[in-house]
Amino acid sequence: MPARLLLFCALFSAAALADERSEKAAADLLHRRLHRENPDDALLLRSVHGKLVVVVAGSMDHVQNVLSAARIEHTVIHPAQVADYPLKSNMIVMVNCPGVMPDAGVRRIERFVRAGGLLYTTDWSLKNVVEKAFPGTIAHNGRSTGHEVVPVEIDREDDNLMSRVLLRNGSSPQWFLEGSSYPINILDRERVRVLAHSRHMRQRYGAGPVVVRFRWEDGEVIHVVSHFYRQLATRGPQVAAAQAVDSFQGLSQEDKDAFKKSAGAGATAGDVESSYAFQRMTANLVTGKQRYNKKLEQTYNMTVKAPQPLRAEPSAAAPAVAAGEQGTAMRVLEKKGKHAKVRDEMGNEGWVPAESLTAR
Repeated sequence: MPARLLLFCALFSAAALADERSEKAAADLLHRRLHRENPDDALLLRSVHGKLVVVVAGSMDHVQNVLSAARIEHTVIHPAQVADYPLKSNMIVMVNCPGVMPDAGVRRIERFVRAGGLLYTTDWSLKNVVEKAFPGTIAHNGRSTGHEVVPVEIDREDDNLMSRVLLRNGSSPQWFLEGSSYPINILDRERVRVLAHSRHMRQRYGAGPVVVRFRWEDGEVIHVVSHFYRQLATRGPQVAAAQAVDSFQGLSQEDKDAFKKSAGAGATAGDVESSYAFQRMTANLVTGKQRYNKKLEQTYNMTVKAPQPLRAEPSAAAPAVAAGEQGTAMRVLEKKGKHAKVRDEMGNEGWVPAESLTAR
């Protein structure tokens, strides 16, 4: 093997090892801090099984790496599988960039969110999924970013997604922009909430939002600029994490002492903080969805006594649009005489005889 190629492989392996070390160190701090500050959330995170978090694979992003580092179980599927995948309202779907999938998959995503599902998207999925499935909410502003790190301001610290994403009190969060990332244009300012923004992005690329969320019927969409998975070195402290851990919040002295002896203690503090921020955001999203599922159970509180065709109109002569299965959670949307319009946990809608419904 040529000497130049040997050197490249050595450098690549060292970089990969360093990044893996910072991810593992961040995960250690994440779970220690959750256990100390919010044991209920720590329990919720441990209760999540792989079928509740579905990742749609992409060539430009790898949220599954964040989930694996944070020890969150998940299932990875291909874009072509989305249309026929058994998505239910209690799930989270994370779409990696670029988010290219058949139109049937995009329509399935919309029904999934409408029924209470949570969609988490990144970068080019803005055009390929969000604009198509949820028109009039957010859109690509037509420009593209450079490959750089920008300072970010958190707009809604009270929002559960952005809660406690920083390890050090008073530290300034940084966001990693991949080259050709899509800035977000807010179309519906009443519906869409900006959770974090960058003045630098607004001045340079014409749009400042970095993290946004909006409701869609019973579900929600969260979109972020650039990628879930950290791709660049941070601008944060370049000292070893073991030297900085005493300034990290939410940890006991016992936690700090244990961390100093861990394998991740030698990772760069800035890299650990960056990894922690993305892992904490993801953990916040998962635990928040678990809590919201309890509210969904109160809304989708009906089922059918026996399988029923969901009809396009109350008229019995109307063709069936889907089959309502016994035990499937349903919400009553409307009533007309002896018929009720329902939406099930997969997002299918139609009319059934009111007498066929029963409480779950």
